[in-house]
Amino acid sequence: MGKRVCDNCKGKRYVIFQKGKFARAIICQRCYSVCDKCGGDGIIFKKGENNYTYANKCDCTMLENRSVLFNEAMIPAQFAQVTLEDFQISHHTQEEARTNSQKFVDSYPIQERGLLFMGPVGVGKTHLAVGIIKKLTLEKGVSCKFVDFFHLLADIKEGYSGGKSDKEIIEPFVKAPVLVVDELGKGRNNEWESNILDQIISNRYNNSNELVTIITTNYTTRRDSTLSVTRTRATKNLLASTKDKNYEKEVLQETLQERVGERIFSRLVEICRIIEIEGKDFRSLKYSED
Repeated sequence: MGKRVCDNCKGKRYVIFQKGKFARAIICQRCYSVCDKCGGDGIIFKKGENNYTYANKCDCTMLENRSVLFNEAMIPAQFAQVTLEDFQISHHTQEEARTNSQKFVDSYPIQERGLLFMGPVGVGKTHLAVGIIKKLTLEKGVSCKFVDFFHLLADIKEGYSGGKSDKEIIEPFVKAPVLVVDELGKGRNNEWESNILDQIISNRYNNSNELVTIITTNYTTRRDSTLSVTRTRATKNLLASTKDKNYEKEVLQETLQERVGERIFSRLVEICRIIEIEGKDFRSLKYSED
């Protein structure tokens, strides 16, 4: 009879849950309260050549360290339970994107570039990015960071009131071995925001032999498939008041190159492999089924 799988952690030896704004991982206390190898000491003594006794770290300490790495990754709480395995597929590009995501994990740290997921809302770009860093932290012990670019801008502005500089706030993301930048292009796209993005991308570009970057964005490289924003009343009023007849088209259908600028875009495509995803908006499908 096979060994019974823990109902609490499903045999993974850790449990992931939501706590505040972020996803958290802890070692499963139901099946792993005391390590049967080291008795909870974290050290295993083994005899080697010449009858010398050596002290080695137990595997249980590795599991503890990896749960810490997961908690430091700052994965948003709403993505606590997503995995590459449960990624929903409605289009062949989604299947290809999931396959490439798993290959990325399997080959890490031996890969030339990161990944740039682009496509419309709800096709699973963030799901895949989170699935990747979940596996990297918990299965390979890789230090990763997740940051929503729009939220980062808000944190920087808040940091100013506490006397913090841009550099202090973005440094952990600049130096992360693997960084996910979610929602690239979101925001007002003014000079200050472009400067913050340039600091992050340029630093990672200059250290791309050691640092890997994963990007998600609703903007694509083609105007016919890039982000199309539904006009609100405020936008209509703004459009009605402008003398520039091309204003609507430029604001509502920018390509990624136009959104971030040629300099940043050029560096992005050099350090990231573009993966364009199509498919049905899984959020719309979810609510239509309820």
